Amino acid sequence: MLSKTLSFNRGIFIQDLRSVGWVGIAYFLCLLFALPLQLLMAYTRDGSDHHYFGNTTTSLFSISIEFQVFLMFLLPVLLSIFIFRYMQVKLSSDFIHSLPLNRESLFNQHALLGIVILFIPIFLTGVILLVLATMLPHVEYLSIQSVMSWVGTTLLFNLFVFFAGVFVAMLTGMSVLQGALIYIMFIFPTGISVLTVMNLQFFWFGFAGEYYLTKNIERILPFVRVTELSHTPLTMSEIVVYFVFIIVFYVGALLIYKNRDVESATQAIAFRSLRPVFKYGITICSMLVGGLYFGGTQNGQLGWILFGYIAVSLIGYFIAEMILEKSWRVFDKWKGYVAYTMAIIFVGFVMQFDVLGYEKKVPDFEEVKKVYMADGLYYLMEENRVVERETEKEIRPSYSYQQEENIKNIRLFHEQIVRDQNAIENYSGDTGFVVLGYDLESGETLVRQYRIPVEVYDDFYRPIIESEEHKYNQNPVMLVDDLSELDRVTIHANLGKRVVLTDPKDMLEFHQVLTSDIEKETYADMTDIREPWAQVEYLWANDKRISTQWKKSYVEVERWLEQKGLKDQARVTSEDISHAIVFKNESNSDIYEYIHRYELDRNFELKQDGMRIQDPMQLEEVLQTSGWDNRGKYIIAYFYHQHSYPDFYTFPEGEEPEFIKEYFKN
Repeated sequence: MLSKTLSFNRGIFIQDLRSVGWVGIAYFLCLLFALPLQLLMAYTRDGSDHHYFGNTTTSLFSISIEFQVFLMFLLPVLLSIFIFRYMQVKLSSDFIHSLPLNRESLFNQHALLGIVILFIPIFLTGVILLVLATMLPHVEYLSIQSVMSWVGTTLLFNLFVFFAGVFVAMLTGMSVLQGALIYIMFIFPTGISVLTVMNLQFFWFGFAGEYYLTKNIERILPFVRVTELSHTPLTMSEIVVYFVFIIVFYVGALLIYKNRDVESATQAIAFRSLRPVFKYGITICSMLVGGLYFGGTQNGQLGWILFGYIAVSLIGYFIAEMILEKSWRVFDKWKGYVAYTMAIIFVGFVMQFDVLGYEKKVPDFEEVKKVYMADGLYYLMEENRVVERETEKEIRPSYSYQQEENIKNIRLFHEQIVRDQNAIENYSGDTGFVVLGYDLESGETLVRQYRIPVEVYDDFYRPIIESEEHKYNQNPVMLVDDLSELDRVTIHANLGKRVVLTDPKDMLEFHQVLTSDIEKETYADMTDIREPWAQVEYLWANDKRISTQWKKSYVEVERWLEQKGLKDQARVTSEDISHAIVFKNESNSDIYEYIHRYELDRNFELKQDGMRIQDPMQLEEVLQTSGWDNRGKYIIAYFYHQHSYPDFYTFPEGEEPEFIKEYFKN
């Protein structure tokens, strides 16, 4: 009766089992190796001390996750290829479809067999894991809930991949092409998003492509999502989405199968109406890859971007034609490429005119709740200012501004950048990034990223950088108003020097002079390239910590340490230096290149045209003024008593000590 209901055909079932049964056996053996055997090996080698058993997560995906992902995206694909391979071979296709079975029954019998072959190995592995739970420690790691979660999630992803493979099998008449198209389908949403977004950066001024990619890429790439299962289980909405995809793939594959011609076996694309989609899809992807490659390697030059679009899209177009025609003699089919080119030129023409007003968009002041401004995107996407680890809690700087004056100043800065678009795009000197991210009252976020000549905009940066809000944002130490629980303040300097303050009175005094120096900082102090004297770390008893710098402009800190007799322990002084040698960088070349060219780290002292400094007063003066930059008119090498090799520094433009300029005048 059951056989009649499902139109079960025992002959086909036995034949399928002979053809694809090995996939289930191989999958079971691989899962045994990936999970139960791994746990037994770890226990017999390290006992309860192995990190598997001391792991804070209870997810079984934390064990051999790379191998599990490999199996999830390989075995179901192989299964879908071999179960429906009869459609890709003309003789077997003619034979199977001549049997007295309707296509729906035939399809369901194959699909059901695929589900069973995937389910049994996963189920048996789950049972073995539950048996192991009675033998191994930390049973919560192998609890019924944990094992059931692993079984359910693994089966869900296996069915998702299997039915995606079945769907693709209905569209092509070649097994090899089916395998390739399955993986292309998985990465296509991500790939086309990446390629489109990265190419838009060449055309839309201020487009923050990296922001959109980083924010969304994990959600649309199943490979990446699976690797995160050990610490981020699937949400209910994600489970529903994957179920919907499985149903869509199943229904879509069934409908296509019922309308598929038997003669489509051995054809690259089974339906003629889909051949243009395949051909122009490959052409578009090839074009975007070409533009991205030549744009990225040639610093965004329009000529090379266009060359990449044309050359690589031509290659993609004719390769697609060769696959469809199964012949290399396709070069007479150029008319299709001409039509494609005309359509692309029209799209590019529309984009150039910025009909959506994307490039000119600056939100009104009333729309903005707060605004992010930094030279990178990291802190825009990583908003947590307090980062808690297993043993410590760190408070980071912030780059968000909410004060009315700062929001107005950042808007003015943004408007000026928009006005200067042509000048910025044609600028060929040194540039830096600025990222602006507006949190709007509507709940939306507007993000722009520009590459600008930073020094040109000093007047716009200055009021923002010198504001009280900026100093509190950048120096979490300014937020500290209660030192009663503070354990210690440590000053870490070069050459391993260190000062540790533990007396509450000393820590309070140091905190007061440090915050006083920070409050007095000017824009010039905050953009100073000179190396700081030392790193300062506040550590509380509960392992909370804050770090900041002791900059060379913090004179009150230096005076306080000198009064306490701690200055020599807190930073490098002339006492640590045997001598220093200064050279004039005549060619004004990059410092890295200059040092490498003359092998200065080894023969600096052998050069005869340098100025040797040994006077303690002069050494202290150059220590105060030198810093590190890849440019600089003068290079100075410090030779420490305890080091064989020197440290190299330069002087900011115009800050060179007078005695050095006088020496090189002669």
